[in-house]
Amino acid sequence: MTPAPQISVVMPSYQQVQFVEEAARSVLDQEGIEVELIVMDPGSTDGTREHLDRLQAGYGERLQLHYAPDRGQADAINRGMALARGHILGWLNSDDRLRPGALNQVVRALQGDKPQWLYGRCGMIDAQGRAISPYIVWYKNIRGRRFSPYKLLTENFIPQMATFWTRDLWDQVGGIDPDRHLDMDYDLFLKFAGITSPLILPATLADFRIHKSAKSSTRTFELMDNAFQTAQHHAKRYGWRGTLAILLHRVYGLRTRVIYRLIKP
Repeated sequence: MTPAPQISVVMPSYQQVQFVEEAARSVLDQEGIEVELIVMDPGSTDGTREHLDRLQAGYGERLQLHYAPDRGQADAINRGMALARGHILGWLNSDDRLRPGALNQVVRALQGDKPQWLYGRCGMIDAQGRAISPYIVWYKNIRGRRFSPYKLLTENFIPQMATFWTRDLWDQVGGIDPDRHLDMDYDLFLKFAGITSPLILPATLADFRIHKSAKSSTRTFELMDNAFQTAQHHAKRYGWRGTLAILLHRVYGLRTRVIYRLIKP
């Protein structure tokens, strides 16, 4: 086996032949660190696996491929994390990408016992990799400049693809709820927030890709409904502050629904 990696990235993948190579290379081409990429593919038939097999010939054991059925994205991520050898963990969906130098910053920040997790900034790109939605990116960056668990209850402003944590913190929360299929990241971050606050890196670490087949595009309002229910569940431990945060979450949600209906075709 290759030397133990400093950081392990799990990539759930299914039918993403158009994007998976760019996503994988964005992890494996990170310089100055030991990184492993664990790809979990339950049965792609669009050429994804062939692309991955060719990549593995070049990257060797740094790219771990696991082709087996799973119970959905959350289950795939949990299985991948169980295989990961790194002290620092994260996941990247197979249609997103990391920015050059991102993982070097992450490893430097999470080398000690504290902090146990961090998030950075995230760009937004279209299917061709072009930057889009600058106002949404600006808004997310503004919301993410300061953190509190109450603020997170009002809205999920943390970019999943730009968030990383330690193995110890992952084990403390017991991983991702395998029954969640849309807001598993929001639930995970609220669990983390119940233990410790994150470090905020003022750097763009990744890009979130918007395209017509992405769940964030095809199931937007279902995702928002699930996020509201998740916030309600976690708010119970915070008393009146949690209740106030849920009221604000509802207000922000209504605003976002109006905006989406105006800007979506």
